[in-house]
Amino acid sequence: MPAHAVQAACYGIGAIYPVVILDEVHRWARPTHPGLPERQPGTGHGMLVLRWTGPQGEHTAAPGLLAAAAARAPAMPATGDELLAYQQSLPHGLYLTTLSAELVLGPWEQRPGAASAPGSLHRSA
Repeated sequence: MPAHAVQAACYGIGAIYPVVILDEVHRWARPTHPGLPERQPGTGHGMLVLRWTGPQGEHTAAPGLLAAAAARAPAMPATGDELLAYQQSLPHGLYLTTLSAELVLGPWEQRPGAASAPGSLHRSA
């Protein structure tokens, strides 16, 4: 996968949303919400990702916003202070979270429903 490629992800049946994987090593967890993800000892946690959660009307801008924000992400593994500064610099609608690899569907351009509804963030019925 190219560095900071925009990927499609889904928590299950429902909305498909764009993400950029910042750190593929499964060492991240979000112990409190809306707190920042924290590095965990060992494995078995999630990958650190940058997720877009903006309004549906702005979904066409999501891939560009994600790519631009990911390009200036701190080197991984980042410290808590680096993540905090990065999170505070993100535009509205982008935030850091953790995600398991099985929830990543593949490239954003090839997400389910993309051919029938370009730019759609939801599965086609």
